[in-house]
Formats: sequence, structure tokens, C-alpha cells
Amino acid sequence: MKTKKLGAEALQQQQGGIVVLSFPRLADPKVLKHAVSTRLGGVSQGTYRSLNLSAKVQDDLVRVKENWTLLSRAAGMDLETPVYVDQVHGDRVIKLDAANRSPSGGSLGEGDAIITNEKGVPIMLLVADCLPVFFYDPTHQAVGLAHAGWKGTVGHVAAKALLAMGEAYGTRPEEVRVALGPCIGLCCYEVGVEVYREFAEVFPWAGEVFQSSSPSHWKLDLAEANARQLMEIGLKEGNLIRSDLCTVRHHDLFYSHRAEAAGEKKTGRFGAFIMLNS
Repeated sequence: MKTKKLGAEALQQQQGGIVVLSFPRLADPKVLKHAVSTRLGGVSQGTYRSLNLSAKVQDDLVRVKENWTLLSRAAGMDLETPVYVDQVHGDRVIKLDAANRSPSGGSLGEGDAIITNEKGVPIMLLVADCLPVFFYDPTHQAVGLAHAGWKGTVGHVAAKALLAMGEAYGTRPEEVRVALGPCIGLCCYEVGVEVYREFAEVFPWAGEVFQSSSPSHWKLDLAEANARQLMEIGLKEGNLIRSDLCTVRHHDLFYSHRAEAAGEKKTGRFGAFIMLNS
């Protein structure tokens, strides 16, 4: 396996042509497995080249299934039967437990965050510019994932996931480790006045995560906005891991809806995965 550092704290690993990222500071790999997939090493073609994981973007489904098989081998997790949510850019957090767990994996319904203390069960989200947020509670052995686009960020989806871990498992924010995965960066995420106003109505520090780019447009630091809302409820800065990888600037490595999808043109999705070892 070939490895190298990428961005602020991500480790890039390549095995069998498949490239994935991990965050060494998040957890001991003997206790926890996690990964961010890239677009490299798969069998999809054209605009989906090459490790597209989404079956909902009009890619060839046979190729998508093969991509999952290849990724499973490289990541060391059974990712052919992951548990996931049908992402809707909301703030609903779903707990995975014995009552709703299926041996064949599958969807838990509409939501944008998953939490669990089940062992040996990979949970996942698919993204292509939105921010994947990883949670690991080493004290109570629980994990979570949140999908934060601008709407989910305004809805406090990441903070709600962390608070839900507290209710379900006794998780304390000051003990949790959080990793912010690749997403569209401040450099490239231009939004209009309606988004600016939504943030300004909710966050007193909203002006500090925007930069004016024209009289009616601003650039938004999505990762920083989520970091701030998590630290407001007790996350320690020292337990926050930032990838600092922009999906637009690095769309050779990640799928980016903003950089690639326009009109009828589609792009793929990369994944965020986390699993407590059995």
C-alpha cells in the first residue's frame, strides 16, 4: 500500500489502484475503520470516471456495483452492504441499532445524519461538494456521520448529530473527535443573498464565514461554519480534524457537482464511511 499526506491532516492511501483518504488522528485503526473514497481506481466511464458510488446519477449500475466491490477490498470493510440514509439536505438524525439494523444493510429512510454504537456495521454518506462530518466518541465507543450542505448547516445537522449521540450513548462533546472531510471550499463556494440572509438570521458570527465577492454574492466557508457550531456546544478545537481539501480545486480527485454538473451533464459521488471494529 502506498501512502502520502494530503491537505492538512488526511492520509492518502492507494491499494490495487483504489485511492482512499483517512484521518490518522481520528482513531486507532484497531478500534475504528473509516475512509473517504475518491474518484480514482474504479470502472465507471465518461463524466463518472471512475469510482462513482451512486446508483442515482444515471451511471451504468453494473459498473457502480463493481466500484463498490473494488472499494470494499481496498478499504478493508464490507462496503457492499453499508447502512445509509436517503439524504435530503435536512437536519434529521437517525440512530442505527438492533431494532432497525438489517444484515443486508440498506437505507434507514430520509435523513442527513446517522449515529450508532453497533460494531462491525459500516455507515456511509455520499457527497459531491457537501461536507461529510465524522464523529468518534472513544469513551462510549460510538460513531456518527453528518451530511452538511448549506441548508443542513443552517439547520445545525452536525450539532444535532453530536447532541443525539449524547442522548443515546452519554457522549460528551468535549471528549468527541470530529473530522471534517473534503468539501467545496471558501475559494469556490459562491452563494447569493438568500443564503447569506439565512445564515445571518441564525448565526451571530455569520459575517465571519462569508467573504463578499460582488454586491450580491458572497463566498461561504462551509467547513468553518460547521466547526463553529460544533465548538459552540462543547467540541474542543484540539479534537477537531480539518482536511482543508476543496472538492472543486481537487476535482481530479473528488467528484464536484459545482465544477462538473451543468444542464444534462452529470457527475458521480464519493463516499464517507465509518465503522466500529467488532
